[in-house]
Amino acid sequence: MPAVSPIEKDDQFQLEKTAGNQSELGMKDSNEITNKEVESPKKKMPKRVAMYCTGGIRCEKASSFLLSKGFKEVYHLEGGILKYLEEVPKAESLWEGECFVFDKRVSVEHGLEQGTFKLCYGCKQPVSDADMEAPEWEYGVTCPHCYLSKSEEEKERARARKRQFESWGIIGGPDKGRRPTSKTNTVNKNFSQISSSV
Repeated sequence: MPAVSPIEKDDQFQLEKTAGNQSELGMKDSNEITNKEVESPKKKMPKRVAMYCTGGIRCEKASSFLLSKGFKEVYHLEGGILKYLEEVPKAESLWEGECFVFDKRVSVEHGLEQGTFKLCYGCKQPVSDADMEAPEWEYGVTCPHCYLSKSEEEKERARARKRQFESWGIIGGPDKGRRPTSKTNTVNKNFSQISSSV
């Protein structure tokens, strides 16, 4: 059986894993794989390595590195976890949990359906429903992951930013980052008047 290792950042790894063998090589991020780690005389390295990551790119890098260091059998999940969740039915899947994604969805489940995790705007870590029930959770400010590391000044700045965003209508909603329709129509009307007078 190969050693199975996630090649993920810590915030991604906390909400995802595969069932069964979880013998990590100590590589949570492809940037952490170093000559020192692989060539350490204290560590008995496995003969076969299987890796997975969100989209396959980190595993491509890690696979190349491990092959260059003499590993003979290096495997990775082709297309990453996202492709696996898209193609493998939930009933046949070995995947447990959700997969962190780098967009507004935060996490996805089988079939690439939006997951349950949200994002802490204070530290950009994924947060679960349980995290949002914790006393350290304050929407737009802190979560259990960052509460103790934020100073009161940082928390107050985040609260001020949150108030500004809420008053401008930027947090959430379909108009995020767009001008309201009424202003857009006024701009278009003014543009038409200018072009017809030229």
